[in-house]
Amino acid sequence: MNRNNVTILNLFTLVILAVSCFSCQKEIDYRIGADISFLPQMEARGATYLNKIGEQEDPIELLANHHFNTVRLRLFVDPTAEKGYSKEGFCGLDRTLEMAKRIKKAGMEFVLDFHYSDYWADPDKQFKPSAWEGATGKPLQDSLYQYTHKVLTTFKEAGVAPDVIQIGNEINHGMVWPEGKVMDNATDQDWESLMGLYTSGQKAVREVLPNAKIMVHLALGGQNKLCREFLDKMKDYGAVYDIIGLSYYEQWHGTYNDLKANLYDLANTYKKPIAVCEYGANLDNVKRINDIVRSIPNGLGYGTMAWEPLRALFDQEGKPAGELFAVYDNIYDQYTDPEKSPVVEQPQARTVKAQRPVIGADISFVPQMESRGVSYSDQGKEKDVVEILKDHRFNWIRLRLFVDPTSENGYSKEGYCGLEETLEMAKRVKASGMKFLLDFHYSDTWADPGKQFMPAAWEELEGSALERKIYNYTKGVVERFIDEGVAPEMVQIGNEIHNGMLWPVGKIEGDQAESFCVLLRCASAAVRSVDPNIDIMVHIAKAHDLKNSIKFFDKIISRDVVFDIIGQSYYPEWHGELDNMEANLTELANRYEKPIIVVEYKEYKKEVNEIVKNLPNGLGLGTFIWEATSPGWGDLFDRNGAANENIEIYPAFYEGYGK
Repeated sequence: MNRNNVTILNLFTLVILAVSCFSCQKEIDYRIGADISFLPQMEARGATYLNKIGEQEDPIELLANHHFNTVRLRLFVDPTAEKGYSKEGFCGLDRTLEMAKRIKKAGMEFVLDFHYSDYWADPDKQFKPSAWEGATGKPLQDSLYQYTHKVLTTFKEAGVAPDVIQIGNEINHGMVWPEGKVMDNATDQDWESLMGLYTSGQKAVREVLPNAKIMVHLALGGQNKLCREFLDKMKDYGAVYDIIGLSYYEQWHGTYNDLKANLYDLANTYKKPIAVCEYGANLDNVKRINDIVRSIPNGLGYGTMAWEPLRALFDQEGKPAGELFAVYDNIYDQYTDPEKSPVVEQPQARTVKAQRPVIGADISFVPQMESRGVSYSDQGKEKDVVEILKDHRFNWIRLRLFVDPTSENGYSKEGYCGLEETLEMAKRVKASGMKFLLDFHYSDTWADPGKQFMPAAWEELEGSALERKIYNYTKGVVERFIDEGVAPEMVQIGNEIHNGMLWPVGKIEGDQAESFCVLLRCASAAVRSVDPNIDIMVHIAKAHDLKNSIKFFDKIISRDVVFDIIGQSYYPEWHGELDNMEANLTELANRYEKPIIVVEYKEYKKEVNEIVKNLPNGLGLGTFIWEATSPGWGDLFDRNGAANENIEIYPAFYEGYGK
């Protein structure tokens, strides 16, 4: 080959390399993404979007101009089916294909979210597509494989192949029910069935788009035990993924601290990139969530995807919301500057704030008794009952709270044990310098092992709607107490709940307690989101029953319920002899290494306090005598409100805890 030919060849090679480099996209370091699957529907209804100078523009281009680099689209199998999502075919293959073309034209990455349903798939529901009805086992797996293969081939041939593929949407409870359903009582056969479906989708992805990334998507932003359980099962059954995707909505998935702790642990354990692939964007959380993901050690923070943020990013007239766009712009500027990496504190471990001794009393009946003319006295001197108790070394008061006691079947038409009455009692407690335990009954009337009635205003709610309600209600109540200057130091999330709460949805049936555990998680998260320093108690009435106490606490701990203190009721007519109670509490202290309080008792006042005081490792915090002012229950006062001799034994309890 002569010199001229070599020169021509070198020039040709340089041209080819230049063209290749020009056509390739820059590798994205961090995904700032959004799911905007609603967009075609909104545009069909006449929605338009404007840039900052008032000109109409494709919203996808507008997102790209503000440094969004990834768009996720959901896909239903047949949204036009009888029980499908949309008779117009929105979120079906054809509509999604058109959207994918717009995404790719804008130079953005495309994430395809297979719902494997004709309708929404999420932890509450994973309906089998109508076209697959009747199929089970291998034929069902084949249907999922063939469908996935066909869809991906269609996108590939159209030149808009997805860069990331979700095999199912929020599949922590499985997908394609009932065959692919896994709950808290799932068997090996259940897991095998689910993973058979997942790996069928996985096989299709690897065959059609071997370079695409697979994301497993779990609605478990702050639930570490459940994430690890699911990911370990995937490994056991040969199911693979390239990215861990999590939803994070505060009302379902814990506090920001829970999210941070979970993401850091998953990155350390599984060494895979992690995305928060769903969150609801607002001014308060966008930077906070992105900073947490960006800070995941070893560069494993893949990115985030805001769920349907167009309504937040644009007003009703289609004008851009400058403040929220500015947040995203600032995130991009910070993350592209290595000297401006986010500073995120390490996750904080919970510590119990309550200290020994807890010498407590439930006196929730007092406002009713006082309204009937009862006044309280000690040694002939009339005094506020709270002060009398304090004089005898009581340092905690428990107050029960009903949702709406004035409802038709509620506890009290006068509103006793409702929010306003309980606030007034809490002010008396705090004014005395005593601490305060708030006991949520999550009912309009008594909640106990034999009844956990749904509040009248919540009767039509179930699933995620009920979960959202218990979160918002709990959060609102705790905020109100704080605003009134009477923050509880401890909160009970439910009253004697070993059979569940908020029946029938949250009733524990045999080994099935999934719905109950989700409700309990939401209640706990609500308290901790307002003030992480409030101690959280879970209260059951199984002081005599070690087997079922362990069964209950093992269950809720395995389902990521966060709590600090074990509460037990002890009444000998239901819970047996003292020796049995002592043995049970001792074993619970050793097994769970959590503080224990007997939060209801009446008989054997000295003995109960002595048993709790002597629990292993100082884990017996103390007791609450139930209805201390009632002669028929706590019996510290007579029918005229006069303190009796029984109250005189409590100063010794207080002193005895230090010995």
